Amino acid sequence: MSFLSLERVSKAYKVSAGLFRTKSFFALQNVSLRMERGELLALVGESGSGKTTLGKLILRLEKPTEGRVLFEGKDIWSYRREYTRIVSAVFQDPSSSLNPRMTVREILEEPLRVHGVKNREEKVLSALKEAGLGEEFLERRPFQLSGGQKQRVAIARAMLLDPKLLVADEPTASLDASLRRGILDLFLKMKAKGVSVLLITHDVRSVQYCADRVAVLYRGRLLEWGTKEQVLKNPLHPYTRYLIQNVPVEHPSQRKSSEITDKPFYSEAVCPFYHLCQERKEECLSQLREVYIDGRLVSCNIY
Repeated sequence: MSFLSLERVSKAYKVSAGLFRTKSFFALQNVSLRMERGELLALVGESGSGKTTLGKLILRLEKPTEGRVLFEGKDIWSYRREYTRIVSAVFQDPSSSLNPRMTVREILEEPLRVHGVKNREEKVLSALKEAGLGEEFLERRPFQLSGGQKQRVAIARAMLLDPKLLVADEPTASLDASLRRGILDLFLKMKAKGVSVLLITHDVRSVQYCADRVAVLYRGRLLEWGTKEQVLKNPLHPYTRYLIQNVPVEHPSQRKSSEITDKPFYSEAVCPFYHLCQERKEECLSQLREVYIDGRLVSCNIY
């Protein structure tokens, strides 16, 4: 039994299709994925790939249109309020997730009060220390903190209730490069304590630094999933190769020319990467095979 698993999960939204008409837009389509206890799984892809939607489904902020999400073998919607205690979240913009009228002490005490936890002072101080901040921050308000300090407060809050799973949605996107490693190190400390971490990111360098396994999403479909070494060092899916090839470089002289040129978008293709793939086949318009190669999943018809 997997710690967390998604079984053929799809999520559709209604969008306008003209006067008084709507149509379904699938943010996720038939995604099956699993995560083990104490694992740091990175979910990567470009903006609009469905990463945040998947995170919202796991956090119960959205319900799947099809399929189900299981946590320790049970459908997540069968849990009651205890689910918010065992699954926590850290979001991209800490400024929007921290109440500007509260002090850091009040922000950290709030989830403890909601769940009726005792010894709040002790737990708040311990969480703050674990997040790399001192006692002097307790009476400060969010506007008195730097971006990195705000994110550390958000992480401390997420860890207060000793969750089993942390969903981190682009937690370093609003931070300078010099601050990102410190936040990633906090996630590695959590993993060392047995907390599973789902890191949602578009930053391949963060994945290289801390992930155990990697899942690659594109236009709502899971295209590749395997260990970090498999996916980053020997990517099999054409989109994964494209994604890694176009990681931002530190100097313009290091840039590689992309092998992919823009082509018309074929919305009817089952494979979402059909319009850019140089290895596409006619069958990619109508079907997308899922195959396992050396223990990793690849959704591609060239294998």
